[in-house]
Amino acid sequence: MEAMDFEGVRCAPLLTKAFSAHVDLRAREAAARGDEAGDDALAELQLLASWVSEQRERQEERDDAARRRQISQTNDGGGGTDAAGGTDDSFFSKSGSVSFPTPLRTAGDKFASLMAAAANGVDALRAEIVSMAEAREVDDALMAILTGNAANAEAEGDDGRAKFLYKIAEVCLREKANAGGDA
Repeated sequence: MEAMDFEGVRCAPLLTKAFSAHVDLRAREAAARGDEAGDDALAELQLLASWVSEQRERQEERDDAARRRQISQTNDGGGGTDAAGGTDDSFFSKSGSVSFPTPLRTAGDKFASLMAAAANGVDALRAEIVSMAEAREVDDALMAILTGNAANAEAEGDDGRAKFLYKIAEVCLREKANAGGDA
């Protein structure tokens, strides 16, 4: 599995939307063949498409973490200070070096969590959104998944699902702002 993670990082610049569209086109062509070879090719292409999607999501998370690190270092000059002018120890590990939290959940996990909460009703969904906003888990990758799925639903003519996903994205942004995150 480490080799696949390495390949995901190494090939990240090549895993573009155009490449994903190419894989989807080849999968449709393989499905249209209707023979055993086409079915085998289709299965491999579907696996490749899911891997590419996962790797693009991971790359977005790595980019977000790097951007947060860079902003923190720029704003703090390499370390934080509290209102009294002292050192803010929350940025430092025991060894004195700067420490950044790693994301515990991927954007896909967060999306799945939102959809599971939605299945339990509006109150459960709202509570999940508020807890994610307070934990600062509402990020660009999650918003991209929400709006991307909404756009796909719109393109497929499923206006109800599209409206629902856009509304979830809107509430996520509002709760993020209410929790003190960047809107």
